[in-house]
Amino acid sequence: MILLIAGAYLTVGILVFAVWLNGGSDAWIEDFFRVPGALLLVSLSGIGLYLSLRTWRAFDAGEPMRRAWQMVTLSAAADFTSTILVQIFGAQSRLNPLTYAGEGRTLAPHWRSAGLMIGGSCRFATLAAGLMLVIMIYRRAGFLGRLRAVDWALLAFFGAYIVRETVDVVVRARSERTFSGAEIFNLPVDPLLWVLLSQALRLFRSVQTMGYGWIGKCYGAFAVGIFLVLLGDVAIWATNWGYLPWPWSALGWYVWIPAASAFAVAPAFQWEAMRSVEANLPVE
Repeated sequence: MILLIAGAYLTVGILVFAVWLNGGSDAWIEDFFRVPGALLLVSLSGIGLYLSLRTWRAFDAGEPMRRAWQMVTLSAAADFTSTILVQIFGAQSRLNPLTYAGEGRTLAPHWRSAGLMIGGSCRFATLAAGLMLVIMIYRRAGFLGRLRAVDWALLAFFGAYIVRETVDVVVRARSERTFSGAEIFNLPVDPLLWVLLSQALRLFRSVQTMGYGWIGKCYGAFAVGIFLVLLGDVAIWATNWGYLPWPWSALGWYVWIPAASAFAVAPAFQWEAMRSVEANLPVE
C-alpha cells in the first residue's frame, strides 16, 4: 500500500512535469511539491517512524537486534522531525502556519536549516550505527555475505563523486567563500551515505543467500533508499555546478518520493518477518 500510494503520487508529479514542459505554468509543479508532495513526504516519514518503533519494541529486552533497531528508530525519528521542519515550517507554502504571521515568514529559513542538520548528519549517523550493530550480529552468526561486482561498481561511482565533491569544497574554502553552520555540520553526510550503502548492500547479500524473504527485502529497501538519496545529492551538486541545466534539473526533485518510500517500507518488511515467525510458532 505504501508503494502504491507513493507510485500514484509520483505518476501525477511526472504528468505535471510533462505538462510544464509543454508550455504549462511552473506554478503547477511548485504547488505539487509544496502541498501534496510535502504531505506525502511527512506521511511517509511518520509511517517509517511508527513501523520502526513497533519493530524495536517487538524485540525482547536483551536481544542484540533490539539495540540495533533502537538506533534505526532514532534515525527514523530524526527523519520525521527533519521532514516536518523542512517541508512544513521551513517552506513558503500554505501548509506553513508561520506564513500567516508577519514576522513568522523570516523564521522559515532557520527552521529549514535546523531540519537539514537533523535530517543530515544526525539521521544518517544513527542509522549507520544501527546497521553496524546488525552486521556485527550477522558476522558472529557466520551469515555475513560478500559484495558482488555490481555492488563494488556502485560504491566506486559514488566514491568518485565524493572525492570530486571534496575537491570542490576545498576550492571553495580557498577562495575565502564562507560556509554556513548547517553546511559545515552536514559535510559528513555524503561519506556517511557511502558507508550506509556499503552496509545495506552487505546485509542484503548476507540474507540473500538464505532466500529473498522479508528480511532480505528490508535491507534491500534500505539499500535502495540510500542509493536514491545519494542520487539526489548528485543531482543537487550537478545543478549547482551547471552540469544539469534547467528544466531537467527539476527531475532531481522526484528522487525524494521513492527514497522516502523505501525508508518507510524497510521496517514494514522487518515487521512482516517477525509476524510470519510468530504465526508459525507451535501452539502450546
